[in-house]
Amino acid sequence: MKKLIGLLATGSICMLAACSSGEDDNSVVPPSTWQQGNNNNQVTPEFCQTSVPGSVFQYNPQTGTPECVFPTSASSTPGYSNGVVNPGGGIIPLSSGGGIIPVTNTSSSVAPVAIASSSSVSTPVTARSSSSQRPTTTTPTSTATTTPPADDGDGKWHLDLWDGTADANQVPTGNKTGGYWYSYTDSGDNGKSSFTWAVDVTGENGFADLIKECHGICGEFSLIVGTNPYKPYVGIGFNYSRSANEAADATSSRGVCVTYKSDIDIILEMGLGSQDSKIGYANPFVPLPASTSATTADFGWREFKQPDWATAAQTISNPEKQLVSLKFKFAGDTDGEDGGSGTFSILKVGATGQCN
Repeated sequence: MKKLIGLLATGSICMLAACSSGEDDNSVVPPSTWQQGNNNNQVTPEFCQTSVPGSVFQYNPQTGTPECVFPTSASSTPGYSNGVVNPGGGIIPLSSGGGIIPVTNTSSSVAPVAIASSSSVSTPVTARSSSSQRPTTTTPTSTATTTPPADDGDGKWHLDLWDGTADANQVPTGNKTGGYWYSYTDSGDNGKSSFTWAVDVTGENGFADLIKECHGICGEFSLIVGTNPYKPYVGIGFNYSRSANEAADATSSRGVCVTYKSDIDIILEMGLGSQDSKIGYANPFVPLPASTSATTADFGWREFKQPDWATAAQTISNPEKQLVSLKFKFAGDTDGEDGGSGTFSILKVGATGQCN
């Protein structure tokens, strides 16, 4: 134990935070984690957004504990840095900015705690509780196995921010089985288009290792038409659930935001499951213009339009109420012709306004 950071006491609940060299007992908590205490208060996406600005909600892969996690880049967030949160017993963080850190407490009044800035402060941070339970512990591991919030079970998309720069491997959709990334190509139309990945995505880890490598999803694409009579294409996407046909109402998300880079325009498309074939694959979409630097765009659901060639019989109303997936498609410009190659990165996806 190198340095005592502070002690807060509230009734029978207290928290001790200290810097450690990693040689203490197994109660070491990774420095990037804001973690729930043992008082049964609920950490939710809303709690993270309102009480721990700049953090991302997740469930701890080892303990099942809900957490608010700062991306690595969040050290620049004013007044916040790494630390541990107990929503009923106070916050004892380390503040790189030396600011006043608010304390959330449901059982008594605790004044805000000011933590002085110090470049010599080291992590990890240990957290203890006077509860009869063992302290919640986490050992530093890859965050690529983090999972989204538990299934709400109400058939609605609750799209929360997926930040690939935090190495999160699932997009929080409100369904714990949803949000897993997948890829597809035009092989079903006899095309020869393909992706090239820096890390294998075909194993049991799926895209998790690639996300950790790229801090997002990155790759190269090659648009080769083969005998495909249409434009060559490849794409990546994620479903509301593991089922490719389980639709949900995404109205409450109001729309979608994305931070990306791409050598060519991306077609951000609404996947409608079994409805796709019924509307002749005239799926509503918005274009993401090519950009060689990270670009953030926001779209309301009403901005998604079906292609000009869709017929009256293929028209669909309120597709956001029967949304199955969101897809990022890379396609050529001309039917029956090769479309070249390029690179891309998808860095963030969330509901409208969350990517900022």
